[in-house]
Amino acid sequence: MKKLLSTTLCALLLAACATGNTDKDTLQETDTVTFAHTDDIFANPERGLLIQTYYTSRDNRPAVQANTIAANRKSASKVTLYLDSYYLTDYMTSDIPQDFLDRLDRNMNALREGGAKVVLRFSYKSDNNDSARPWDASPQWVARHIDQLTPYLQKHADVILCLQAGFVGVWGEWYYTSHFNMNPKSDADYEPRWEVLEHLLRALPEDRQIALRTPMFKKRYLKMRGLGTSPLTAEEAYLPTPKARICGHNDCFLASEDDYGTYDTEADRRFWQEDTKYTLMGGETCQECELSGGLNAIRQLELYHWTYLHRDYNTDVLDSWRQDGVWEDVMRRLGYRLELQTATLPKDPMAGKPFDASFVLYNSGFAAPMNKRGVELVFVSKANPQEKYVYPQTEDPRFWMAGDTARFTLSCTLDPAMQGLYTLYLNLPDPYESLHDDPNFSIRLANDGIWEEQTGYNRITNLYVE
Repeated sequence: MKKLLSTTLCALLLAACATGNTDKDTLQETDTVTFAHTDDIFANPERGLLIQTYYTSRDNRPAVQANTIAANRKSASKVTLYLDSYYLTDYMTSDIPQDFLDRLDRNMNALREGGAKVVLRFSYKSDNNDSARPWDASPQWVARHIDQLTPYLQKHADVILCLQAGFVGVWGEWYYTSHFNMNPKSDADYEPRWEVLEHLLRALPEDRQIALRTPMFKKRYLKMRGLGTSPLTAEEAYLPTPKARICGHNDCFLASEDDYGTYDTEADRRFWQEDTKYTLMGGETCQECELSGGLNAIRQLELYHWTYLHRDYNTDVLDSWRQDGVWEDVMRRLGYRLELQTATLPKDPMAGKPFDASFVLYNSGFAAPMNKRGVELVFVSKANPQEKYVYPQTEDPRFWMAGDTARFTLSCTLDPAMQGLYTLYLNLPDPYESLHDDPNFSIRLANDGIWEEQTGYNRITNLYVE
């Protein structure tokens, strides 16, 4: 019987050679596959450049269209993220009307259909002049508005990358505020802000993070709640705790020595450098200065583990990065960029028997993947593509750290019915059922010739199961 199987395998391989389809088909003669990297810039979920869109209570801007989102995925910017800013200007002392909530609902549906996710922010004013006062709503109305938004945050959590805390102050950046003490000093001064933060933590599912504008805010909150002031550790990361769920955004990146008030002390910088290993960081530039040059930008994006960046602001800074020759590197490395190096597999896999595949993977991005991510071994029959076997794994890509090499083994027991030649894939799907089978939301690895756009799978090799 063994001889017959070997003869069958040889025939299959000879047929493959005759058709020119020999890539990695000779795995029976080696146990390690080596992969070539690519410098291509391509779309990937939950990372990269983002486009900001404004929706106000005083305009008739329609909901975004799914075909526009899909087109932006294919553009030179490869956009899979949006910063949707909702201004509740006319509702500071009233409920948010249903038509505004319906527009939010339609926008979220369009993001899902078009293949993108969103950073959300809600606020009341975009003008910090005295004539625009009051700049925000009272704590009571903020609480009411969060309650109204909660069902939509829960319903559309699958396409939310994170929520910026917002609500307090002009632009939702927690500074120019009429109701939350613009220059808080005491614990009592800060308490209304923490009530907003905790209300948002309850409103958003536990697997999503909420971004504060400065590291000082997070440190102060943790201290006041008796949670310490140290950055997250690997053991604390991704737990459903406030410490693990509070991240940051910097909207004046490299604008000055302290990023226009983003940092109070050097200790704040060190805190974010460590904390952002396990929490989201993103934002925008706001002013060109001697610190904003391209080489320093790359170093700072690395240090603070940036996942997303506003594509269109500040254009002077971004143009300088193009002139410095680093723009394409920024586009490649925002968030994760995962490159397979080798896969070591059994030479003679047997149906009904254990199968162990060991991988070596390098992350050249600025950050690790930040939201939960599936990992699957997928076997698809060469003779009958409808015959597919999917083996979910417990490996957690959120610990494939930036600048590090990850080594991990994926294991399964092959189905007893398997027989013949199969293509083995590594699939990194979105864990939400609504997105799991959509290739737009699966991670593409930075290797040449292994991505299957129609499935969202990364091709490892062909192998014969006896």
